[in-house]
Amino acid sequence: MNPTPTDSLRALIDAELFPLDESVTDATDLYSEGLDSMALMQLILLLEREFGIAITPDDLGRENFATLADMAAFVSRKQNAGP
Repeated sequence: MNPTPTDSLRALIDAELFPLDESVTDATDLYSEGLDSMALMQLILLLEREFGIAITPDDLGRENFATLADMAAFVSRKQNAGP
């Protein structure tokens, strides 16, 4: 079974930024779990590297990073938009 986009994001955040326990769902507010401004900057670099996307200042709204589901949708939009 292939991992879902949110599974991939969960694994990336858990391994590289901060632990996410089993109670964190795709709709859990990541800011309440430890996503702060420093972690967000690290996350942006990870997303650009892992998913081959470019994140601009216009993309930095909370709505793109608040939950795993929001982030998966954002990454998908960026990938589908192309270079």
